[in-house]
Amino acid sequence: MKLKFFVLVVLCAAVLAQTKMATISGVLQDPNGKPVTGTDGVVHMKNTATQAEYTLELSAKSEFTLGGLPAGTYDLTIPMACCMYGTFEQKGIVLAAGQTLKLDVHMPWNINLGTIGDDPVMLMNDMRAKAKNIAGPTPRMADGHPDFSGMWALIVEPGPRGVGLGPFPLKPWAAEIQKKILERVKGDTNQLNPAAFCLPQSALQITLPFQFKLVQTPTLMIHITEFQTPGYRQIFMDGRGHPKDWNPSWVGHSIGTWEGDTLVVDSTGFNEMTAGVGVHSEKLHVVERFHRPDLGHLDVDITVNDEEAYTGPYQRTVHATLVPQEEILEFVCAENNKDPLHFGGLGYVGGR
Repeated sequence: MKLKFFVLVVLCAAVLAQTKMATISGVLQDPNGKPVTGTDGVVHMKNTATQAEYTLELSAKSEFTLGGLPAGTYDLTIPMACCMYGTFEQKGIVLAAGQTLKLDVHMPWNINLGTIGDDPVMLMNDMRAKAKNIAGPTPRMADGHPDFSGMWALIVEPGPRGVGLGPFPLKPWAAEIQKKILERVKGDTNQLNPAAFCLPQSALQITLPFQFKLVQTPTLMIHITEFQTPGYRQIFMDGRGHPKDWNPSWVGHSIGTWEGDTLVVDSTGFNEMTAGVGVHSEKLHVVERFHRPDLGHLDVDITVNDEEAYTGPYQRTVHATLVPQEEILEFVCAENNKDPLHFGGLGYVGGR
């Protein structure tokens, strides 16, 4: 009887051990071992056997404790939106039942080093933290339409290169060109960054991870983006249509119309080299729907299509908050720009 009882106890203990969940915790550090602060992001754990995924948002101090993990082997990813720190990855982390693993996470440097001003996402987070008096009703123009004027800080979701774009629904011919471009640069995606060549960074300027300013009149809205070449676009709201003889350009031609309190911005006339939307043709068509639900918030729904290069529409939504204490600074890309010298003599090849 005693032997049977002992065996039962051992079996129960074994089963209990198997049901105990593991925990992983850590603190983000830079390559010099100093704490990383002011970042937005998530901790992502994936069980390599079951493919189950577990996520947790980073704290304000970039600390995390993620529990409820079954015993097993995991791949850890902490994606960074942009730009001072790169995405952290560690594969093959083995967690035993009931274990609490403490991990020192050393984030790699990305495309910027040093101060908060080097990283536009951290800079915008800092701007939002300082913003005051942004609660209240939606401001309106004299004609009753919402007034989108103001300085705005984009809320950047973690993702590739800070914009979280793609994959775009490319037709086979466009996907093949994009594949060849990626093979040509041999993984050095900085060669696909038009900013390194002082060129406009995206057909979707509203998605760029930089603070921006909207200046609205009854017939025209000006969209100014810091750290961007040329840094502005005009949205005509005077009833005109798109010109028939428009010379395709980097930022296209934009017209705005009202649907109730929503400003619908229709943009065409992009050239084939405009970045941010994958390989495309001159038939690229972008529709943005601006909505300001209150004083301090801006939402923009985006639909992108290209009947020659896409199999269907691409959609996403971006959000921004008002930062009235800020102002746009001058930006001139061509001053002492030496980035192209690092790319083996290749010019900008497009296709991103």
